[in-house]
Amino acid sequence: MLTRRSLIASSAAFLASSALAQDAVRPVRLALAVARAGDDYFVGCREGALQAAAEVEAAQLTFIAPPVEDAARQAQLINDLVEQRHDAILVSPIASDAVTEACLNAVRSGLRVISFGAALPPDARHLHLETPDIADAMPGLLQVINTALGKSGEVAVLSTDPKSPAHQALTKALLREWLKPDYENLALITTVFAGGNVQKAYAETLAIVQAYPGLRGIIAPDAAALMGASGALRDLGRGPVVKATGIGMPSRLAGPVRDGIIPAFMTWSPIDVGYAAARIAISLVRNEEAILGNAPLRVGRLGDLLVDKTGVAKVAEMITVDAANLDKYADLF
Repeated sequence: MLTRRSLIASSAAFLASSALAQDAVRPVRLALAVARAGDDYFVGCREGALQAAAEVEAAQLTFIAPPVEDAARQAQLINDLVEQRHDAILVSPIASDAVTEACLNAVRSGLRVISFGAALPPDARHLHLETPDIADAMPGLLQVINTALGKSGEVAVLSTDPKSPAHQALTKALLREWLKPDYENLALITTVFAGGNVQKAYAETLAIVQAYPGLRGIIAPDAAALMGASGALRDLGRGPVVKATGIGMPSRLAGPVRDGIIPAFMTWSPIDVGYAAARIAISLVRNEEAILGNAPLRVGRLGDLLVDKTGVAKVAEMITVDAANLDKYADLF
């Protein structure tokens, strides 16, 4: 016979179990906030983040980006995410005080913040995912162009922004490598900038080909720059004479590689970057993992990533892509 006390107890147990069930499937609202819309690299990051969200019940992903690289606009978008009560932000921040302050606001508001690309200060994020350093790729890119040109010829650099720390670091790395005897017959004749824009890179390539008739090679350490440069060389019919290399996306560069315009280039998987950021954020929101210095962090199909004492974990590896392995990577990203 059911008493009033037993009915109350049964009701309480039912409500508790219902609350647990609801909590177990409570949606996790993630937002991927990147530097600019339409960038192939960030499209790859979004694909990886969507893959991670699909693996976990009730995980949702929103993708946001300013139309062009605009720190004030990105900061406002991040502040909007805080107001909309998202659970976590995966951010490739534009280096600026405004964006840093917006991320700090997100952390203080209880959101989990995972950064990649430009590093945020430790108090403005929970974890930073360190992707391969483009500056570290410069010796390899110089070797590619040196071999392609038979160790002799005029070379131009097509970069992003002269004021960016990334450009300054890669320039130092490139010039340090260029001092080696193997490159004594390779001449750096100019450096131009395309601001991460394919059309501008295309136009800048047309201009330097006309301005420097002896140009034999272009190093473009940016995905948009390499796409624009290779497209211009193709349209000018200069592919047999002028070679290009740099950082790029295999799926976008299959044609120039097969045509011999790009003998080889370097890259890493943006899919893995986005996947890692989303998978870690979900685990943090659900209290399945904690960020501990000098300890591993489980990241789904990627296995364990080691977090150092500053809250930084390395993700993805630099890959050299050429005609021999192009198809393998072009099918992925």
